Amino acid sequence: MFDINQIYKIDSFLNETELAGFHYFCGHYIWELNGFSINTDKMFWKKDFWESNLGKCEPMENTFKTKIEILLSIKIKTEKLYLNGQAHGQCGSIHSDVLEDFDPEYNYMTAVYYVNKTWSPELGGFTVIVDKLDNMHIVYPKPNSIVIFNSRFAHVGLEPTIHCKDQRVTLAYKFKVLKNENLYSCESKCYTIK
Repeated sequence: MFDINQIYKIDSFLNETELAGFHYFCGHYIWELNGFSINTDKMFWKKDFWESNLGKCEPMENTFKTKIEILLSIKIKTEKLYLNGQAHGQCGSIHSDVLEDFDPEYNYMTAVYYVNKTWSPELGGFTVIVDKLDNMHIVYPKPNSIVIFNSRFAHVGLEPTIHCKDQRVTLAYKFKVLKNENLYSCESKCYTIK
């Protein structure tokens, strides 16, 4: 059963066909140095799939939306969808994703999908999430995995270490949970972080 206060981690999120489509669409958008968590002095690279000049990337949005709905047994509405790129020295700021225009009648979730095709622990780039009880959760950026959590939880994407010769790339997917529309049963490959 879906719980707004759980942190969900799913490995092997996209299948081979979906991965190929994902990388195809990523190539059509341009990196811009205009992303930031809360402080504009801590900029990072961003590719916007939802509010860009190219329009909404509906095939990518549909894939992520449908998979999350099935895995968490909920219905959702997309709010934002974009790629973050961080190189060594581009650490984010601790923040939550609840913005002023969010409707207080709904619950909001954030999903972070780890895009890099390969990664190892010495490259850093971990995601730190602080839940409502002030417990800190460290999430390893395992390729083709996704972590989903309450948008009110404070979190930060840490920069890659000096050993990393590439960017740490994540897809940020922010969505609203629609009320009383649980339609699916949860699959076994979804587990929670305690």
